[in-house]
Amino acid sequence: MKISNANSYVNFGRALTTKEKREYEELQKQARRELNIDKTTATIFDFSIPTDKNDTGMGSSFSQDAQQLTAFLKTMCGINSIQFQPQGQISNMVRSPYSSTGFSIGYQLIDLTKLKDKSYGGLLTADDIKQYTNRVKDHNRADYENVFSDDGHKALLEKAYTRFLKLDSSTPLNKEFSKFKKENAYWLEKDALFEAESILHGSADMRTWPYRDRNIFSTPQGDGERIAQLKEVKNAKGLNVVDFEEFIQFIADKQQKEAKKEYNKQGIEIYGDCQIGFSQKDVWAHKSAFYDNLEFGCEIGNGQYACWSPAVNFDKLGSDAGELLYQKFNTLFKRYDGIRVDAAWQLMKPLICEPARNNDGTEIFDSNGNKIGYKAPHQPQIWDNGQYIIKNIILKAAANNGVSSDKVVLELLGGNSYDSLDAVKGLGTTLIHISKYGHEKWGRVKFYESYGDNKYQNMRAGDYTIGPGTHDDETLIEQSHNRNYVNSRSGYLAHDLHLNSHRLEHIPSEFADAAFAELFTTKNQFATLPDILGDEKRINHPNVSGGNWEYRAPQEYEKHYFENLSEGKGLNMPDALAKALTAKYNGGKSQLINRLEHFAQILRQKGPMTTKDADKLYA
Repeated sequence: MKISNANSYVNFGRALTTKEKREYEELQKQARRELNIDKTTATIFDFSIPTDKNDTGMGSSFSQDAQQLTAFLKTMCGINSIQFQPQGQISNMVRSPYSSTGFSIGYQLIDLTKLKDKSYGGLLTADDIKQYTNRVKDHNRADYENVFSDDGHKALLEKAYTRFLKLDSSTPLNKEFSKFKKENAYWLEKDALFEAESILHGSADMRTWPYRDRNIFSTPQGDGERIAQLKEVKNAKGLNVVDFEEFIQFIADKQQKEAKKEYNKQGIEIYGDCQIGFSQKDVWAHKSAFYDNLEFGCEIGNGQYACWSPAVNFDKLGSDAGELLYQKFNTLFKRYDGIRVDAAWQLMKPLICEPARNNDGTEIFDSNGNKIGYKAPHQPQIWDNGQYIIKNIILKAAANNGVSSDKVVLELLGGNSYDSLDAVKGLGTTLIHISKYGHEKWGRVKFYESYGDNKYQNMRAGDYTIGPGTHDDETLIEQSHNRNYVNSRSGYLAHDLHLNSHRLEHIPSEFADAAFAELFTTKNQFATLPDILGDEKRINHPNVSGGNWEYRAPQEYEKHYFENLSEGKGLNMPDALAKALTAKYNGGKSQLINRLEHFAQILRQKGPMTTKDADKLYA
């Protein structure tokens, strides 16, 4: 849409001018110091990142587009931390990042445009990439079909690898590749061998493979004779599968490291998400570390249990399972400034389930695609070992990479989380809380930081991070239109922030603004990208099949964000900070609050959608 003159702005949100931005950023710094705010985190899935040019249908945190998005979020919302969700390998059939590989980085994240650069040997050309990226029609949803098509992302990487083989062995890229293989010997070759098996048998489902191939790593050392045979397997293009897969991981690792440096230069820390689950590739490569046919799970009501993924054998924490967990966390701490541990309670008080099966031995799924099972008769009673896992495995891996314990963020929501809190007391880790289920006596900042006999109380501000919901929850817009949430939370939000409860109960935008503001009354806070930008579409709807893991921010996210702000949607940061400061002053005002409120009003105005347009109009 082209904008011809100032009158065209009447339908859109008001962006800040360059001059206004400079003053606003300074006010933001002052307010954060006054409120003792430390870490403001955006939780982002790679597929949600918009791509301006050469769009494959999925975004990548390794791209320049991602750097530009985070720079915008830093300026407008004070974001100084990004939590990227699991970045392992997925497929068109298995799209959930929480079912991705634990070690291998997903090849779908590789920024193909970087392979044109000299530092990558010029392995791809602009024409190579153009043919693939020009096929994307809908830039507002993740296009898995394009990425995982036969002539999609991997086909381009095969072309790059073919050219890599022609490079002189003394080139810097070849030397980097050799070094990478040595440093990642624990998992790299095994993951590549799995791909050789998949090609050999025409299926990535190891359950269909012959017995010997399913059990190559039933012992840690593996079946040497069969491994040697797999190393010779070639794909349809005649490429050695094992070396090609190791090359893919090398490129992905190189780009991840480069991206981390760029984020850190911006003053942004990046966190990885360690999913509790394991993929078939992980289980096949480390079979001796897992129970046979038992999975992590949870109760879903009416005595039914959902099975999540294969469970590590807690009886082997001193051997195979302990080594697997340590290596998994050690690998992640090499890649990130910190780690979020998904469903951390499963490592302290696990719930182990046995999948239910039909008469023919196939697993049973409900109408929503959940694998159904039973609670296993024998549940691991690890109690003291719960702290052992956190302290002697996770925190040890963190220390080995120079990562402090407060950058280990534990998700203790749901399941046996309450019973798991004792295991993390005094370890300096950070807990995740969400305000979604808050009410007068629980779930609010003042509850966590007040004295009481509840395990979730008596917290210092830095002991936890709080957000309006996770990737599995309703967006804040959905919450603001849900009477149950609004009614349970409006009273305490009005009291704690010195606001009008009637307005919070009846004006969704004011409720959402208050819910955001509460987050900034404590030290650490987070929000998902849809909530920050003011979108209603959620990332994942648990127990509902279809439409999940597709959310993408618009390509023109700057215009989109300011338009949403003018409609009372999204994170109006000066408004949130002003409300948080007012709460700190018990309803009082200050010059800082007044200036923040001034900027909050600017962001609610109708006007130019971008800073560039605002500069033209108000110059």
